[in-house]
Amino acid sequence: MANYELQPEEVVLYEGAVTRKAYKGNLLMTLTSQKLIFEKEKGLFKKERELVDIILLESVKFYNDAAQIKQKGSEVEVQTVEQNLTIVFSGMIEARKFTGKIVDAVTGTTLAKRSS
Repeated sequence: MANYELQPEEVVLYEGAVTRKAYKGNLLMTLTSQKLIFEKEKGLFKKERELVDIILLESVKFYNDAAQIKQKGSEVEVQTVEQNLTIVFSGMIEARKFTGKIVDAVTGTTLAKRSS
């Protein structure tokens, strides 16, 4: 992560290449315990990362005590106070991994605790 410095209490939960309809090309997405960070690679020979967007996980909307994060195939829709994001992954399995991690981070619990 070139442009973004992690806070001392912040932990990286997921990193991967994704696309978003609002931005052209591939983005590098990093999910931390507090934020969702989108970066874009620039340059042909010397690769540099440009910070595109940072979304705080505390801004994710809740309805009936459920985080508004929905997965449809390889797309994940995240509803926040500011905007609705549609994140497209390379496959359904990657989208499922990310969905599990972001729901755990937003709710502060694991799947086993939520289902019991």
